[in-house]
Amino acid sequence: MPRFIEIDESKLVALHDGLDLLEMLDRDAMSELDLYVYGITTNEGVVDAAREAIADSRDVTEQDVQLTEVAVAIRLGADTIYALHGSGIRLDNEDFAYMGEGGEGIRTLAFTFSRFKPTATLGYFNTLALAMSDAWLDDFLRKHGSAAPAKVTPAVHRTEEATQPGVPPAPGVPKQTSVHGAAKLSDLIENFLR
Repeated sequence: MPRFIEIDESKLVALHDGLDLLEMLDRDAMSELDLYVYGITTNEGVVDAAREAIADSRDVTEQDVQLTEVAVAIRLGADTIYALHGSGIRLDNEDFAYMGEGGEGIRTLAFTFSRFKPTATLGYFNTLALAMSDAWLDDFLRKHGSAAPAKVTPAVHRTEEATQPGVPPAPGVPKQTSVHGAAKLSDLIENFLR
């Protein structure tokens, strides 16, 4: 059984009618169904919110995070499809995945950690898939994403002023190369070897 099935917007809209009928029969059973739509987006609002969540999780500023795309998992129901096709849904607690840098691989976070909550519509996503769980979002990104890793480069925070090469230390600060009364290293080694 496949982990997810690639679909397009027309198939998702057709699924709306089927889910709507099933929800009329048994809304409780449908709410227990763990059905998700995955989508890959480069939409600036969604990517900015993801960037903010990544920055919050790594204790860096948002400007320190370079990110071009994310994969989003949205829990699916007839109402969700209707909203995605129309005015959109607000991404509050939905998971997103991004390609980590170096050996990190694919990382998953939630928009919960972002103060900005973007609204997403179907038009924001360039690739869609239907899945029975949000657990395969990383596989979806690996298969359909651009593989461009996020770059997290924290800015250097200096506690003291930087020195210029070849410039002596500020006057008034004595240069201390040894401690008065301390034994020389060569004396200690000779005493040890005796």
